[in-house]
Amino acid sequence: MIDFRKLGLSDPVLRSIREMGFEAPTSVQEKAIPHLMQGRDIVVQALTGTGKTAAYCIPIVERIDIRRAEPQAIILTPTRELAAQVAGQLSAVGRDRGLRLVPIYGGQPIERQIRALRHGVHAIVATPGRLMDHMRRGTIDLSAVSMLVLDEADVMLDMGFLEDVQYVMSHLPTTRVTALFSATMPDPILQLARGYMRDPEIVRLSRTHALTVPEVSQVFYLVPFRRKFDALCLVLDSKQPERTLVFCATKRMVDEVVEGLQGRGYLAEGLHGDMSQPLREKVLRAFRAGQTEVLVATDVAARGLDIPDVSPVVNFDLPPDPEYYVHRIGRTGRLGRSGEAITFVNPSELRELKVIERTTGARIRREEVPTVADVEERDAQLLKDRLTHILKLGQWGPYRTVVEELLEDHDPIEVAAAALLLAASRPSRAKPRAPKPPRAN
Repeated sequence: MIDFRKLGLSDPVLRSIREMGFEAPTSVQEKAIPHLMQGRDIVVQALTGTGKTAAYCIPIVERIDIRRAEPQAIILTPTRELAAQVAGQLSAVGRDRGLRLVPIYGGQPIERQIRALRHGVHAIVATPGRLMDHMRRGTIDLSAVSMLVLDEADVMLDMGFLEDVQYVMSHLPTTRVTALFSATMPDPILQLARGYMRDPEIVRLSRTHALTVPEVSQVFYLVPFRRKFDALCLVLDSKQPERTLVFCATKRMVDEVVEGLQGRGYLAEGLHGDMSQPLREKVLRAFRAGQTEVLVATDVAARGLDIPDVSPVVNFDLPPDPEYYVHRIGRTGRLGRSGEAITFVNPSELRELKVIERTTGARIRREEVPTVADVEERDAQLLKDRLTHILKLGQWGPYRTVVEELLEDHDPIEVAAAALLLAASRPSRAKPRAPKPPRAN
């Protein structure tokens, strides 16, 4: 904790971050916290996963006057999911100081938020639209706000929130401290900083190019949700890989995809946070040993996996942010080997995919989902390869007499084709015609 003490933090905050497992500040925390503690506006370019949330939560907790039960800090995020995550971390950092906060976003009753505001809070974590709703209703008083944070500002702009953000910023006290965190620095972000911030310090910590391994081929399929499972099966059948890693957004979806794959005869297992550690280790051993063809996992469960020769990696659900995408596809193409990453994208998610491309510097090209004809062509090629191998080894001797007898009444090509048909018709896995697909999220 000596490093954090050098940042001038109070004992209650030091206790909280110690309980959260923080040992030493990350680069973004080391650079951002002193500026914000001193009341300096700051623009930070940093990816998710670098500790940026704590980089602004810690100064917020330190700067707030706990004796005043009125909103003094606002954190704007592009999505309700991120708002919930940020609220959880801010609450943990401020626990020993008695910080009270309220998350404000759509999808939950606005009356509950109004009651919390009336009771008195020190900080607000919000999405722009719902915060504007409160402002127009007159259910929130922002006259005492002394600190504003825009998290994932580039994503907010990509999602069309620029005017909403400008509306909020224009209705806050001009004496506030403003912090803007963004994975990229496009012109609209810089214009926002120039128009609404006071001589901000610019801190660049993330590289926006070459974040993914060049040996990994990256493609995406445009797939509506209802077709995702069939698309996954076509990928597996057309490529027939030895080890495939599939990422899903939720534990429920992991279970449902595994159930669907097992119903079609694939050797599939799941990996997620609800599983005990011994069971997770057992699943991983089977996957490493080749006893499992397909491992379906959540991001949390797959942290730190070191499994050789995994290809392809399939993003069944789009990653929640670019950092997760980099982590996921980093499971393939390891140690100089080639690899493949395939991402299923709903038509409504194309904008999010573009954010991933721009942030990581990756070129993710569009391809079409494999067809049944592609699967048949792949099966035929594999059969040809096996036949060529057997011919080279000379293992066909016991069947020579059978072939010679058949040639007395049949054309040689017909005999060979019939033999191939017989070999190809021996299914390696049972595939029901109408399996039950996973349910929608």
